[in-house]
Amino acid sequence: MPPKLSLQPGPPPNRGPQSIAEFIRRVNAEPGGFRALNQDELRKQIEKKRAGGDVEMADAEEADDGATKTNELLVAREELLLNINKAQKTAATTLDFISLLLSKEAPVQAAVTLNPELRNMVSIGTLGATAFSAPTALTQSRVPDNKMVAIGMRLQAVTKAADSLESAARRLEQEINLETAYWNEVRAASERGWSVFRHPDEPHTMGVKFGFSNAAPDFKASSIAPLRRAEDGSVFLEHGRMTGVSKRLQVTITQDGKIVGQSRLPRPLEDDVKEARDTIFAQELWHELNREGRNLLAQNVCLRKDAVVYTEEEANRTIFFRLVTLDDDENTSESESRPRDAEAERINSTLHLLLINAHRQNERRRTEQSTPGANKGVTPPYELLFPITINRRHEKTVQRCIEFLCALCQILRRAGINAAFNMTEPPIAGDSTESLASSLFQPSDVEFDLTLTPAAALRIIAKSFPEYETRFQVFLLQPAGSKAENPLRSAYPPPSYPDPAKIASALNDNLYDSTKQLFDHVCHAVPRALARHFKDIVSPPNNQSDNGAKPSPKWVVGAFNRSLVDINSEYGIHLSCEFSEEGGKPVPELCATADFINGSKKSHEEWTWRPQDEDEVKPLEDVMKYVLGKHELGIDTHV
Repeated sequence: MPPKLSLQPGPPPNRGPQSIAEFIRRVNAEPGGFRALNQDELRKQIEKKRAGGDVEMADAEEADDGATKTNELLVAREELLLNINKAQKTAATTLDFISLLLSKEAPVQAAVTLNPELRNMVSIGTLGATAFSAPTALTQSRVPDNKMVAIGMRLQAVTKAADSLESAARRLEQEINLETAYWNEVRAASERGWSVFRHPDEPHTMGVKFGFSNAAPDFKASSIAPLRRAEDGSVFLEHGRMTGVSKRLQVTITQDGKIVGQSRLPRPLEDDVKEARDTIFAQELWHELNREGRNLLAQNVCLRKDAVVYTEEEANRTIFFRLVTLDDDENTSESESRPRDAEAERINSTLHLLLINAHRQNERRRTEQSTPGANKGVTPPYELLFPITINRRHEKTVQRCIEFLCALCQILRRAGINAAFNMTEPPIAGDSTESLASSLFQPSDVEFDLTLTPAAALRIIAKSFPEYETRFQVFLLQPAGSKAENPLRSAYPPPSYPDPAKIASALNDNLYDSTKQLFDHVCHAVPRALARHFKDIVSPPNNQSDNGAKPSPKWVVGAFNRSLVDINSEYGIHLSCEFSEEGGKPVPELCATADFINGSKKSHEEWTWRPQDEDEVKPLEDVMKYVLGKHELGIDTHV
C-alpha cells in the first residue's frame, strides 16, 4: 500500500527543545511560567541589575544566566512559529491537490475548497484519480489490436536494434582493417630504420623523425611529423611548413650563355618519410649556400633572387645553384645529355658531402663541449662553396699545366727529342666522409716530373693555398739511368732548390705565383738543356779535319747557355722556346735560328716546331748536323 499522507512538519534542528512538550517543561521550570514571559519586563530587570553598584558576583552570574535563557527561549519561539507556518502551507497545498483531483468527478464540491488562484491558473478537471471501471465492449474489442500493435512495436524495436548492431559490426570490422593497414605501415617504417614514437605535441598520435639532429634550429624543429591515417588506412605524413613540396638542389653550368652541364633531378620517392628527409636536407643546403654566398663576393659569388651564382671569368663559365620543385613538369622532364653533366653531378654530390660533414662536426663539438653555454650565439655559415672554388681553381691550374706539358712534349718529339712527363697525385688518406671533406679544404699537391733530355729533368710541384692561387715549386732531378750531372744545375737553376731527398720539407718560399711564371721558367730551361745535349752529340772528338788541311770548328755553348757557337768565329745556331695563348690554352713553340756560310754566301735559316703543324719538319738533330756540319759557319753570339 502507498504510504499515508503526513501533514507533520519536518524535524527541527538539534539545538534547543526537540519537541513541544520539552519546550513547555523548560518554560514551566522558570519562575512564573508562561505568564512571566514579558520581554519589556525582562529588559527592565536586566538594566536595573546592571545599575546597582553593590551587586555581588553571584547576582551578576545569575543575571547572565537569565539573559542566556531568555535568548534561547526567543530562538525556540521563532522556530516554533516557522514550523507552524510550514505546516499551514503544507496543509493548504495538500487541500488544493485533493480538491483538484476531486474536480474531475465533483466539480461543485471541489470548487468550495479549491484555491481561486490555482483555479485561474489550472482549470478544474485537469487531474483525475478515478479508478477504471469494468471494461466495456469497445475496450474489449480493442484489446487484440492493442496487443498486435505492441507486438509490432517490439518487433520494430528488435529489428532496429539488430540493424544497429550489424552496422556497428561492419564499422568495427572496417575500422579494424584500417587500423591494421595503418599499423603495418608504421611498423614497416620502423623496420626501415626510421625513429617512430608518440608525437610530443599529440600523445595520441604517432610521429616519425626524418630530419637531422645536428641541423640548424629551424630545420631541426621541422624534422618531426605526425603519421596520420588516410581514408584507405595508409599512412599520411603531415608535412610541416618546410617539407610540403618535394624539392632538390640543382647545379647548372653555362658557358657563353649556353647550358653545357646540369645535374639530374630524381623522381619523387614513394617513401614519404625518405622524400621528406631529402627535401628538408635540400632546403637546409640551399639556406646555407645563401648564408655563405654573402661572404664570398671576392670569390666571384653573388646572390640572385632564385639562384646562387659562381662565375669563372677565365673560362667564361657560370655555375648556378637553384632549389627547384620536383613536381614541375619542366624540371622533371627528361633532357638531353650535355658534355658537362658529370661535372655538375660531381659538384652537387660534393655540396651534399660537405653538409653531411658539417653535421658531424656539430655533433662532435656538442659531445666534446664541457663549458655550459659555450655554444650559444649565431652559428657561422658552413664552408660549402668556398672549398669548391678552391678545388676548381686548383684543378683548372693543374689542367693548364697538363695542357702545356703535353704540348711541350709533343713539339720536342716532333723535333726528335724523347721528352716525357709523369704526373703524380697522392691518394686521399682514408675513405671516410671526413677524409674526403678534408681533401676538399686542402687539395693535395700534384707533382710533374718532366724529362727534357736523357740528362736534364725537372720536378714541378703544384701547391694549393686557400688564401692564394695555386703556386709552384721547381726542383732539378736526376733522370733514371743517367750518371751525368743535370746540366740545368749550372745552366739555368731554379730560384732555390734543396736536396732532392728533402723536397717534401722544402719551405714555401721562392714559389712561382702563376702558371705564366712557371711556363716562362720551363721555356727558358728547354733551349739550355737542348744546347748542352746536342753539344756532346755533334762536336767531333778533336778539332782536326780528316785531311788535316783545315781545323774543324770547335763548338761551345754560347752566351746565355742556349746556343752553340764556333769558338773561332761568330757563327752558329741559336735555340729558343716561347709560348702563346690560343683559344685559352698555352701553346709552346720551339725555334732554331742558324747563321752560317754556305759556300761563299752567308745564309740565314729558321726552323720552327709547333704541336699542331701538319707539315713535316726535320728533327732537331738533323738540323744541328746540317748547320754545324759545315766547316765555315757560325752564329752571332750576340743574337
